[in-house]
Amino acid sequence: MIRYFLLLIIACVSIPVSAEASFPELSKQGTLLRLQGDFAAAAEIERRLIAEADTPIGQIFALNSIITHLTWDETLTQYDAVLEQHAETVFAWCQPLLKTQPDHVMANYYCGQTNFALSYFHALRGRYFQAGQHGTRSIDLLEAALAADPDFIDAKMHLGVGYYVADNLPPFIKMFSRVLWFIPTGNSAKSLPYLRDVVENGDEYRDVARYIYATLLMDEDEGRLEAKNHLYTLIDGYPANYRFQLRLISLHLMDHEFEQSLAVINRYLQTEPEEPEKSLAGIWKVRALLGLARLDEAIDLFRVVNPVFNEGQHDLPGWSAAWHLLTSGQIADVRLQREKARTIYKEILDLDRKTYINPKIADAAKAGLASPYQLN
Repeated sequence: MIRYFLLLIIACVSIPVSAEASFPELSKQGTLLRLQGDFAAAAEIERRLIAEADTPIGQIFALNSIITHLTWDETLTQYDAVLEQHAETVFAWCQPLLKTQPDHVMANYYCGQTNFALSYFHALRGRYFQAGQHGTRSIDLLEAALAADPDFIDAKMHLGVGYYVADNLPPFIKMFSRVLWFIPTGNSAKSLPYLRDVVENGDEYRDVARYIYATLLMDEDEGRLEAKNHLYTLIDGYPANYRFQLRLISLHLMDHEFEQSLAVINRYLQTEPEEPEKSLAGIWKVRALLGLARLDEAIDLFRVVNPVFNEGQHDLPGWSAAWHLLTSGQIADVRLQREKARTIYKEILDLDRKTYINPKIADAAKAGLASPYQLN
């Protein structure tokens, strides 16, 4: 889930780092490599930062890489232990500093980022008490960093996301907020504006913030056009990053913009992506063809990509299964295989009870159970 967040930069990776001042620049190069989707080269920079720097900049870089992977596929567990190890290392550096220098910008910033990572991690694992505690600390620490240096725009990225998540907690959690003091207090007036400020004026995290900002804008109908514009900007800047391409494709599909979906899909397929991402794009192409009532083309393509997708699905994030299932159910419906379609729709709704899937997919499955899917 991410290749995410090359040759021009690879030459820089082999240059020896001789001074402390070089580490932030090396971290920026690593962030750029993540944006370009070259996680292997970014991991090499991570190893160098951890081995050579006398601050926890390498651990911070590693935590951001782990969160990048988890935001793409929340079911990954191979990072759990190392995430907590990196967090302990950061805290061992920043917490003693804050006891004697409470306005220390980088100590607040690094402690804040680490608490943000732990908050997200614990929330994914259902440990909401710990998630809330770390979320509150993260906001307080990042605000302190920003108060100590108002021009430190990059601090607003994690802070903006933290405020957004806190202000949009699921109702079943938020209704307890009066008694569960550990739930962070949201601030809609700061969340998206903070992220927008990083997009417009940030340094290392400008395009990382752009992707997050676009993703959050997708939640609201009035924000979708702006979200698409930001994703097109990212695709133009980082054409090898399949996550940006796939995010834009899914957004066009959700808005029933099937011609635009096909255009982005065909552009993406011209980059000759590897499996299983290629077949995920194939599934979405089937959906676009169905939306355009090009049934024969859709069925023919589905016969090609379906077995490949099934074989490679374990390498894709869990949410992608819902897209495949919905396509399978609707293909069954248009082929008059009603019982097969109903079984698949029920499987989608069962999956929705276990993990996150796009609400529009769940709605389509409910509609499919009520009446057969039909071409427009």
